[in-house]
Amino acid sequence: MAVNPGTRIKLNPSFWRHSSCVPFSDDVVPSSLFLKFRHFLVVDIETQKLAHEVGGWDHVDKLGVSVACAYDSKTDQFLSYQEHDLKKLFDLCEERLVVGYNIRGFDLPVMVPYGLKMQNLDVFDIMLDIQTLTRRPSLKLDAIAQATLGVGKSADGLMAVEWWKQGEIQKIIDYCIQDVKVTRDVFQYGRQNGFVKIQNGENSQTQVPVQWN
Repeated sequence: MAVNPGTRIKLNPSFWRHSSCVPFSDDVVPSSLFLKFRHFLVVDIETQKLAHEVGGWDHVDKLGVSVACAYDSKTDQFLSYQEHDLKKLFDLCEERLVVGYNIRGFDLPVMVPYGLKMQNLDVFDIMLDIQTLTRRPSLKLDAIAQATLGVGKSADGLMAVEWWKQGEIQKIIDYCIQDVKVTRDVFQYGRQNGFVKIQNGENSQTQVPVQWN
């Protein structure tokens, strides 16, 4: 991660535990990332296969990308990419703060075999930040979106893989862009209001203060 000398950054303890003289985005507290970048890119992918087809979640690099979609705050546009043009997405990722939900554990590792260099990116993972704030693992994006926005995902990854097998690429793109929109709206809500909500049950919600700007 290239650090602008004029940008004051705060480091997490992880920086002192590796040998690199330059901090990665894991080492930088979120507020510093938001100060460094004027624009962000919300990214989400869909896969060609399911985890059990490739030997489990330890082998996400074998899942294959069917579609990758993004929202670019600089142009206010939604973008979609297929396998043959993922390089265009990777180049854009290096110019923006990359935002997503479970993007560090899933979306980015799935794209590594296509040439993505995660070490070149500055990344803010909404899920990891909320887990840190709440100490609650395995929080679904849908639980946050439903409580915060009153809307959720339009389908699920299982259906997207079926669409891939059937050659229904446009359906995958539409679904993936909806996921990107929901993720963007959760992120923007947190930035504008200083909190998001989590749906605990049918009639119970938790409000979580966030610092995303």
